[in-house]
Amino acid sequence: MVDEGRSGGSPRLWEDGGSRAAGTILVTALAAGVLAYLFRRSREQEAAEPANRLAALMSALGDSDNVQAGQEFFVEKLLPEFKPALLAILGEIEDVVDQAFRRAEKQIKKL
Repeated sequence: MVDEGRSGGSPRLWEDGGSRAAGTILVTALAAGVLAYLFRRSREQEAAEPANRLAALMSALGDSDNVQAGQEFFVEKLLPEFKPALLAILGEIEDVVDQAFRRAEKQIKKL
């Protein structure tokens, strides 16, 4: 029986002086991973600060009378006028989906 692991050309890295090269590569890869993690984490913290400012601004605007008046206008005036148009759009989408399923069924039956 032939031992394929040791037969032929090159010996394994950990069995000869190549372990130093393998260790160097491993340590370099580990250091690069740590640096990438630290860099990404610092960028996430920088991105979180503007999000907190935006949340504070939105909560301040949400409490104002202008936003409440706009919401009342939208619910009382615009929404009832758009309701028939939205229902018509949904009906058309339903027809298109039904046609697509009918075509798919026909193609499956032809197989």
